[in-house]
Amino acid sequence: MDYYQLIQAEITERSELDKRMQADVDMLYLEKYVLKDKAGKAVPDIINITLNRPAVFGANVTSALGNAKQQVIVESDNKKIDTHEIESFLDNAMTDADRRLWEKGSPLLNPFADAQLCFRGRTARRVLLRQENGKTICDITPWDGRYVYYKMGEKGLKWAAYQCKRTKAEVEADYGAEVAARVVGNEVFVYDVWDDVHNEVWLGNYKVKETEHDYGFTPVCLQIVSLGYGPMLLDPKWQKHEGESIFFMIRDIVPEVNRLASILQTLNMNQLKAALQYQNPEGTPQDEPPDRPVMGDVVSVGKGNISPINLGEARESARMLYAIMEKAFQEGSYTDIDIGNVRQPFSAVALITIGENKDMVYMPRLAAKEMLNTATAEMLIKQAMQISGSIELGRPGHKRSYSTAKLQGEYSIDYKYFVKSPKIDIARMSVAQAAAPWYPRLYIYSNVLQVEDPDGMMREWSKQEAAQLSPMVKMHRIIMDLLEQAEKNNDEEAAREAQIMAMEMGMSLDQIKAGIMQPQPPKQPVAGKPLLPLLGDGGGQRGTNQMAANLVRTPQEAK
Repeated sequence: MDYYQLIQAEITERSELDKRMQADVDMLYLEKYVLKDKAGKAVPDIINITLNRPAVFGANVTSALGNAKQQVIVESDNKKIDTHEIESFLDNAMTDADRRLWEKGSPLLNPFADAQLCFRGRTARRVLLRQENGKTICDITPWDGRYVYYKMGEKGLKWAAYQCKRTKAEVEADYGAEVAARVVGNEVFVYDVWDDVHNEVWLGNYKVKETEHDYGFTPVCLQIVSLGYGPMLLDPKWQKHEGESIFFMIRDIVPEVNRLASILQTLNMNQLKAALQYQNPEGTPQDEPPDRPVMGDVVSVGKGNISPINLGEARESARMLYAIMEKAFQEGSYTDIDIGNVRQPFSAVALITIGENKDMVYMPRLAAKEMLNTATAEMLIKQAMQISGSIELGRPGHKRSYSTAKLQGEYSIDYKYFVKSPKIDIARMSVAQAAAPWYPRLYIYSNVLQVEDPDGMMREWSKQEAAQLSPMVKMHRIIMDLLEQAEKNNDEEAAREAQIMAMEMGMSLDQIKAGIMQPQPPKQPVAGKPLLPLLGDGGGQRGTNQMAANLVRTPQEAK
């Protein structure tokens, strides 16, 4: 199979998508705006303005995605499967891959994915878990989605290729002088191609390397954001609208805002050097006045005095147009409230509504990131099973050995991300307080507060309630905490305090550690003080006093 020709066909087919991605990059990097006429030519004598709003929007979204909390969840109906061991394996594998990238000076996996899903609308990874000289290497290389070419099959990728530019010196260092001699000029496109049986490396149209592998699948994960409707509306050039970036709703608004700003600034400058009319006393329109001003244009119109040219209603029209475009821009990106430009107080319901609108920007990116990491994790598990035996992973000083036997079985792997905002959380707490009399606590955790782990939160709440309702439960927890502190820090004072509390419970520390809970004997009533009143209040104070008097009489007095 001639992968070079297949890649060239993909490049041609995706030319419109490539133009779209370039337009997004220009917005992100604040490419200098130039006001042009209908023919596409630059208009002269214009003060061109490039506003920073796309860059601010992009920085806010990527920062928020980077701060999202990550949670890996492994679940199985088979109780014998140690899901925590699998989660630990995946965490350490990703940590190893990130460290490998960090040592090479490359972006880490999740930050790279955040930027890609925001500005490209897609990304990919080459996933290789292998052993070299008895050492496990987790080699996960992120690929820029703009330069990834592929074909899908029934069960994932049939093949995937990554295009990048390399200098002649880099080619010589990797493939030798003979291969480097084929490079025309100083740079060449290199294509790293993978399918389910082998790997090929092409320099331009020349194949320099071919290596077989035993994975049984294409070791590349690809994920596209599900926005843009390209694959759903299969019109001509549908690829242009597949996997949209965060700019897709403001892509046409940004140039218009820059155009308006440029026009307004040019009008301001023209006001400073306003154009003048000169009524020539000789009646020749082409003649200029002998005392022509240094700044501004002068138009000669005949006899009379010098007067300014009226610019009409340009500024009023500009204000109306700005209001329209500002509304459209905020609907398609961030609002002033999101970036903190509005300081007026808002109700809890209003803040939650604002947060839900902002989630429309985040959620498709986070969903794509979740699926990307899930696919990466499943691929790592498959490759680990092929290695078999023991796999050592983790940071230096914190390495762990994992038995691949514990990775066997049927289970699901999911990654979850949660974007939290203190303002929105406080607003949700206000709504939760109002909902408390009407809804169960688990419903409030799940649907009102939207916590990451509602079931876990319910368990923690039950523990807290148990400690509040039972002093013995609270004492037991304190004793266990003190014992842990004494053991970890060799804290003798904590050990003594635990011993004292155990004595108050009428138990030994060994019994508490072993979980042996002995029932406490009931307290004996104090002599002379009945547990309950012998008589009710019906007899009144006088009757009670009379009975007490009878109890202390001698037998003779009683007669």
